[in-house]
Amino acid sequence: MDEDGRRQANRALKARSRYRLGRLRRDAVAYALVERIVRLRRVALRDVLQGHRGVGNAALTRQMAMYLVHVVLSRPQDVVGLLFDRERTTVSHACSAIETLREDDPAIDAELARIESEGWSALSQPDVRDVA
Repeated sequence: MDEDGRRQANRALKARSRYRLGRLRRDAVAYALVERIVRLRRVALRDVLQGHRGVGNAALTRQMAMYLVHVVLSRPQDVVGLLFDRERTTVSHACSAIETLREDDPAIDAELARIESEGWSALSQPDVRDVA
């Protein structure tokens, strides 16, 4: 996306959502992973980053994104919370919910396994102080 397109997309976001997007973009690998997930699940990034639960499968997609950033990229739960502007306990709940869902739903497990196998963990690990 070119700079004008990016500015237009950011302008459509509310101030708090722009803040969340800016914070997530500071961790380029996590941002790329979240973008990959929202594209695969056909959910708007703005829906995943909004402050409330959201519509459709935005909440599930957000939980999956938080889970993958924590598990695949080895980001601590408090850092994942900062990236998504959520409490650490919310991230913990999301990880627990996704682990349970993986056991119960083979389709979700296959979807997550496919993303995990793409080699995200081999990418560079940022200094977590850059996120805060």
